[in-house]
Amino acid sequence: MRHLAVDLLREHGEPTHPLAVPSPMVAGILLDDGWPVVAGRLEDQPSHAFATVVLLDDEVSHADDHAEGLLAEAARVLMPGGMLAVSVRSGPHARAIGVPARALRLFGAQEFAATLGQRGFGVEVLAAPGAATGLRGVAPAYDPELDRSPGLLEAAERIVAIARWAPDEHTRSRRFFASLPRKVVAADVVVRDAQDRLLVVFDSYRGHWTLPGGVVDADEDLRAAAEREAWEEGGVRVRAGQVLGLFGASWPDRVVVVFQATLLEPAPAPEPVHRHEVDRVAWMALDEALRSVPPQIAFRITRSIRQPGGSWRA
Repeated sequence: MRHLAVDLLREHGEPTHPLAVPSPMVAGILLDDGWPVVAGRLEDQPSHAFATVVLLDDEVSHADDHAEGLLAEAARVLMPGGMLAVSVRSGPHARAIGVPARALRLFGAQEFAATLGQRGFGVEVLAAPGAATGLRGVAPAYDPELDRSPGLLEAAERIVAIARWAPDEHTRSRRFFASLPRKVVAADVVVRDAQDRLLVVFDSYRGHWTLPGGVVDADEDLRAAAEREAWEEGGVRVRAGQVLGLFGASWPDRVVVVFQATLLEPAPAPEPVHRHEVDRVAWMALDEALRSVPPQIAFRITRSIRQPGGSWRA
């Protein structure tokens, strides 16, 4: 099956310039095809000396925890804008057919692309050579069109990428940040009045009581977001102070920062400012509030009040 990955290189490679190829097996295939190859470990090659680096013997998967280091070595020996041809073992395919991982590092297609992006590579082609013929039950072959389709990227033993090293530091930095996971950040407030009652709001969209809070806007300070949400949803002016808790959740992927907040002015009967989001506001005794909100919000409230400063997944 490794030769299918080489077929992808044949489609996109530049045979007029020497290729750095650590794998003796892949180097032999390319030499037989007449490609100019410099075989040997990347660590032994000079910096910025090659237009192409070829890692099509699953070197990244075999490197396991050192995979990122190997990609960094590939970047070091590449000229700016140089090409990397690289293969990894597919985790979804291995799990689907019951193959044990052993010491290999397995990748999904998105994870593979993100790993390359974090090292400054821009992915031009992502493919699973042999996926289409494998599903049809015919002799293995690389299908340049079908094997790149998103639905088949994890349907073969290997995922192969053709990627370009960043031409400059700005591009490298941009690719790195673009590859990072997107995590929503929200800010909630715990506000108590003179009678020690808790301020809660009724989320008209979700249909339940909750703490005042919401998503932090782009370039917005976390405390400023908490104070804004207290006003928009709870109708009170507050000053956000101590962080009472950090709460992570997987869907949507988010972090909720809960702040202790102090009233700046009395508000015995607050009203929401954004009525399209919240249609009721109330001061409730803590026990009543915990009975009124959903379990995950009750968990957030109790941990914030009784164990301030902690971090939980909920």
